[in-house]
Amino acid sequence: MAPSTCIKCGKTQFEVKECMPGGSSSKVQLLQCTDCGGVIGIMDYYDIGGSLHLLDAKLDALLKR
Repeated sequence: MAPSTCIKCGKTQFEVKECMPGGSSSKVQLLQCTDCGGVIGIMDYYDIGGSLHLLDAKLDALLKR
């Protein structure tokens, strides 16, 4: 498989950076190139899938009582 490359500079190293977009009250995480800072993608700040899994487990425990 070919390595992922930055669409701006062609480098192959990336990092996750916390960001508060202007006019927003919610944080996001940016996936960006470590060399030029070009944004490759945006991810939710909170792990919603993990939170739902924990809530599901708590709900199951309550229903079994």
